[in-house]
Amino acid sequence: MTKDMNVTVTTTEAINFDWLEARVATLIEDEGPIDPGESLIFYGLDSLRVMKLAGELKEHGITVSFEDLAKDPTLNAWSALIDARKGG
Repeated sequence: MTKDMNVTVTTTEAINFDWLEARVATLIEDEGPIDPGESLIFYGLDSLRVMKLAGELKEHGITVSFEDLAKDPTLNAWSALIDARKGG
């Protein structure tokens, strides 16, 4: 079990869109709503935080690279990528 910034994950199945949205909000330190189709770069997300997220996902059994995440840095794209990697 990992607890970080009030976002707790116990299993791969617990990593879903809501977890991702909450985790990204802590990474960008934004208190407002995040448009799931908008580039997270516009919210101030930088490459170090993307690498940190990739590492956290790997710790939970979901292998995604920095490059995978950087291709389309939106919540919608990342959620679809994570769901695909969870299934395979």
